[in-house]
Amino acid sequence: MSWPAFWTQSPTHSWKTALLWPVSKMVCAIAALRLRRFKKRRAKHATTRKTVAQVIVVGNIVVGGTGKTPFIQWLGRQLATQGLRYGIVSRGYGGQSSRWPQWVTEHSDPTMVGDEPLLLAQSLNCPMAVSPKRTEAIALLTSKYDLDVIISDDGLQHYAMARDVEIVMMDAQRLLGNGLCLPAGPLREPKKRLAMVDFVVWNGGNAADLVAESSSVMQLTPHQFRSVANPQMVLPSISFKAEKVNAIAGIGSPKRFLQTLTDLGIEADFKAFDDHYQFRSEDFEAFDHTKPLLMTEKDAVKCRAFAQANWWYLELKPVCPESLMHQILQKIGHHQPFEGFLRNP
Repeated sequence: MSWPAFWTQSPTHSWKTALLWPVSKMVCAIAALRLRRFKKRRAKHATTRKTVAQVIVVGNIVVGGTGKTPFIQWLGRQLATQGLRYGIVSRGYGGQSSRWPQWVTEHSDPTMVGDEPLLLAQSLNCPMAVSPKRTEAIALLTSKYDLDVIISDDGLQHYAMARDVEIVMMDAQRLLGNGLCLPAGPLREPKKRLAMVDFVVWNGGNAADLVAESSSVMQLTPHQFRSVANPQMVLPSISFKAEKVNAIAGIGSPKRFLQTLTDLGIEADFKAFDDHYQFRSEDFEAFDHTKPLLMTEKDAVKCRAFAQANWWYLELKPVCPESLMHQILQKIGHHQPFEGFLRNP
């Protein structure tokens, strides 16, 4: 979701923050209580475990986009190079299905299973299941597949799910906003939670600025454009330089996509939509169809059915340090030689 302006302002400079502060304190207190209860159950081995596979949670402590999807794409490809069998579970946010859990394939309907699960299923071609109760999705996965690792797309606060590794994604531009919990700020739980997870991965930023050894940087670099209607057709990332185009983004941080286009030298007539917006053909009737239309990969999975020939999505390449993958593999007990490490997939 896009952040309201007062989430990025000093708490003393907004009347909205002052008005919502009591509710924010309550949200933080409830989140902290839930975490304490989880840690007690975990210490007593009372947390329900649905699989012998190692469970890696990739989540965040703020609402909105932080780069979880591209990081999971990177992580999945790296696990595959090590010969590890993996699957993915997700809540299926935005999915309108009345039947859970369910499988996600490359042919699934994003209105039923959610846009991000469909994107992951199409790009990674691995087993994937979704359910608001992730333990049900895990049970469905393991009923058919013998997996070494299960990646949970989000779910850091889903304490019914046992986990072995916790990775938190952070946006290096927006950081923690005003540092307050919902609804006065963007935090789902107190910021001290960051000190309790295994790894913090910053989307963007400078590695030299990192202090904690558990922190790493993920860089998203423009790779190429793909046709929305026919993803087999590709164009170099410089193809629209100095050209006037239409552009849209229905993601958590739409300004980040616009900045990427600007950095590529593209002059875009840009329109932002809500995160997880379910696009319809009518949304594009007012656009100048003589111009190319550029969008994110996440938006493309919802526009493919009615896409025109000059609609393109930007494919980004996630790049993380090799040392991060080494540390993750050590955490899950995989000690084989790192042969065939996939560099910058």
